[in-house]
Amino acid sequence: VVAGIRTPLKLEVMKSEIPAIHKQIFDTVKLLERHYKDMMDVEFTIQSGVLYMLQCRAGKRTGAAAVKIAVDMVREGLVTKEQAINMVEPGHLDQLLHPQFKDTKAAKYKDAVIAQ
Repeated sequence: VVAGIRTPLKLEVMKSEIPAIHKQIFDTVKLLERHYKDMMDVEFTIQSGVLYMLQCRAGKRTGAAAVKIAVDMVREGLVTKEQAINMVEPGHLDQLLHPQFKDTKAAKYKDAVIAQ
C-alpha cells in the first residue's frame, strides 16, 4: 500500500472478511493509546493471515480534534484532567480562536475512527 501498488481493504470489508484480525487491530490500537496516553496513527500489514504492526506515532490533529480527544480520554479514564489540559497545545487553541467553516462532508466519516 505504501508503494501505491495495492489498494487497502476498507475497515467494513475487513471486519466481515477477516474479523479476527480486525479485532486484533482494534485491540492493539486501544493498547497503544492506553500506553502512550494519546491518539495513535498506526501502520500495519497483514501477510498470510498474520498482522504485523509496522510503526505507530502520535496522530496529527486539528485544534478541535485535540480538545475532543483530550475530553474523550478523560471520560474513558485514560488521563487526568490535568494531563488532558497539557495535551492541547497553544497552536490548537490558536486554531479555535479563528473563524471556521462548518464541514458538512466530515459528518459521514465520524464513525470511521478506529479507536476512541
